[in-house]
Parts: sequence; structure tokens; C-alpha cells
Amino acid sequence: MTLLVQNSFNQGRYNNYLVGGNICNAFALGNLGSSDDFFIVGAEPPGESNYPLLTGNILDSEGNILFRLVQNMLILNPGKCSKILSDHIGYEIHDGNGEFIFQVSTRFTKPPGSSDECFVTTITGNFFNKNGEMVFKAHSGDNEEYIESNVKSVFGFSGGFGFVQAYENDELTLAKAMLGTGGKIHRVLTGPIKNEEVTLDGSALFDVEIDNCKINVSTGEFVVLGGQIKITNNQFNLTGPAQNIKQLIEQLG
Repeated sequence: MTLLVQNSFNQGRYNNYLVGGNICNAFALGNLGSSDDFFIVGAEPPGESNYPLLTGNILDSEGNILFRLVQNMLILNPGKCSKILSDHIGYEIHDGNGEFIFQVSTRFTKPPGSSDECFVTTITGNFFNKNGEMVFKAHSGDNEEYIESNVKSVFGFSGGFGFVQAYENDELTLAKAMLGTGGKIHRVLTGPIKNEEVTLDGSALFDVEIDNCKINVSTGEFVVLGGQIKITNNQFNLTGPAQNIKQLIEQLG
């Protein structure tokens, strides 16, 4: 279990998370951007917003993917889960059988060790990795909550990190992109990708070769992290805000 408790990292003025007994403006746990393993990211909401920004890949106790959450929205849902609103800033997620998965609660209160009130978000639920091992037991931030000591983690983010455990430099670059975009970035495109349909929105590109694919771009919200990037012989489908790029190219042509 984690020995890192009752600490404050980059405490925000308006919004904070109480995770693993630590108060912080943002956090990240697990195998960031993974398509088949656990991760969860809590980004700092903009300004005085009282709504947390949670993004993650959530698995069941057998290591199966239940859903992908992006800024509190279910975007992939093989577990046929449902989101139940408890109030305008809190919600629960249940699986396809109606069983409780996790709860998000936000209250206006004084964080531990602080004399000033702010919005504090806590999580309740059991989180498992792809091997079916429980790696994070969330219990509304109280003394029963713990994070396994081998879990990669970041607490606090304000351009730099307040505390880092086990992440490599490339992973920290990804963490910055995820936290800096409020959790909009939620997956990694890497290695050779050929003859597939690829969505760039929400993606971080790292050392990737995309060849002979159909590439969908709508919001244009993706990042290039580094390594060798090769994008060749592809068909681009530009919609939404990205349609403006297509129109500009046509006008310039």
C-alpha cells in the first residue's frame, strides 16, 4: 500500500482532488493512454468551475475493459455501463447488471490542512489492472483509501509536477499533455498502423507510422509528442471544426 498520505501537492485555489489521502489540484495514476490497462487522470478545471475533469480506462476484477471515460463522458463502453447523475457535479457509474463501479463527489469544504474552502472532489470505488489486481481502493479520500506502491502516479501539476512515482520521461511528457488539455488527450498512437481507420482527436502521436489509413479529424485536439512521425498515403476525413482546415487548403489551392 502507499505510504504517501496526508500531503499537499500544488494545491489549487478553487478546485482540488483528495486522492490516496493527498490533496492536489491534479493527479494521474496507472498506465497512461493504454487501450487495455488501467489509468485515471484528474485534471484541474478551468477558473472557478466546480466540475472535476476525470479521464480514464476502467476495468473489472477480471481485467476486462468496462469503459473509457473522457472528461466524465463515456466514449467507449463495452461493459454497457450507465452514468447516473446524483447532482450537477456528482455522478455514479454502474455496470450492465446495475452493479456499482465508482462514484464521484464534489463538495465545497476545507481541504485537510487548509484554512480556506474550495471545491474538493473525491472518488469511491475499486480499480483493477489488466491482470485483475486491485491497484487503487478509493474510499472518498478517507483513511481506508490506498494506492498500491507499484502503481505509477503523479500528484499535483502546474506546468511541472508536485510528486512523481515510477513514470519514465516519455510518460511524463504524455502526462503533461493529458493534464494540460483537461483530459481531452486519452490515448497514444505509436508504432506502425496500416490499413486501418484512425481517429486523431484525443490522441498523442509518438514514434508512429500511419500508412494507407482513413484518418478522421474533427476537433483537431491532438498532440505530437516526438519520435519519428510518418504519415503517408492516407485519406483524411475532416469534419466539424477541422472542416475549416479543409476549406482553407482548397482556397489556397
